[in-house]
Amino acid sequence: MSEFVTFTNEFGQSVQLAREDFQKKIIPQSLDKFWDDKEKLRDFAMDLVRERFPEQAAVAADRLLELYGPIESALIFRAVVHMQAAEYEQAKKMLLDCLERFPSSGTACTNLAKVYALEGQEAKAFETLEAGLFRDPNQENGLNMYVESFLQFNKRDELKKRLEAFMAKEGAWRPQLHMARLALTEENLLKAMHWYKEAVERAPEKEEVIMTVTGELGQAGYVYQLIQICEQYWSPALSQYPFTGFNYANALLTTDQKEKAIAVLREMQQHLSEQYKPMVDHFLSRIPGADEVEASLKQTAVNQPSGEEEKKSKWKFWK
Repeated sequence: MSEFVTFTNEFGQSVQLAREDFQKKIIPQSLDKFWDDKEKLRDFAMDLVRERFPEQAAVAADRLLELYGPIESALIFRAVVHMQAAEYEQAKKMLLDCLERFPSSGTACTNLAKVYALEGQEAKAFETLEAGLFRDPNQENGLNMYVESFLQFNKRDELKKRLEAFMAKEGAWRPQLHMARLALTEENLLKAMHWYKEAVERAPEKEEVIMTVTGELGQAGYVYQLIQICEQYWSPALSQYPFTGFNYANALLTTDQKEKAIAVLREMQQHLSEQYKPMVDHFLSRIPGADEVEASLKQTAVNQPSGEEEKKSKWKFWK
């Protein structure tokens, strides 16, 4: 555990403070300030858990239950705080209460499985974790735990069968990501691409999934497949974050498509929020000869006919 805590102050600045000073000065002040603001108190309470202040997190978690009532997320958070304080019986009681109120809660099952594991009840932990994933197969944390439990004993074939069962659930998409990763490690690129595409197509929020997929393909060196995913599913005009664009641009640069990479980044930059636009400038500054290429692109745009058939975005032009 670090002797220092990094937090964001009221002016939006990142500040580092000794744990003791943070506990004595910042925590009481923030709890008092956010006491009646459930959203800010929730965010601060999560910081307290992450920085491992269980006693103070318990105060915030109890207050959140008062403010929100016994909703699923508030009950689970209170159980997590109990768990961090090694209060396993209280955590189990809270999670079982949550499951009684919300029988379909996969997250409650996953956290209950963690409690059983901490108590040394391995079989019960696994059974509970699996039950939770049948309720919600898209739980990132729970699915990661589940997959790792098979891989550590090299039970890949059995894992694939279990993942297939999760994939059959309506709305499932995260198990497909794990199937793609397994195929990638087995150098079965055809299957990996099949599962990656299915994950993207089935996910309700696609940008984060595309970012993950392109990141994994890039790390594995499959740049042409990365480009294929971007050109099939991604648009710079719809990006909230620049990271998929960076993955795409890196792949284009690797395949000697510098002009297209620069055009894509500039198109994307127009649609990003202000906080991300400088990141694009920084990325471009690291591309050798980018200024000259941009100047050429601008000149080409000036000389281009203005007919409707020519009105294409630069990134489309380079496809």
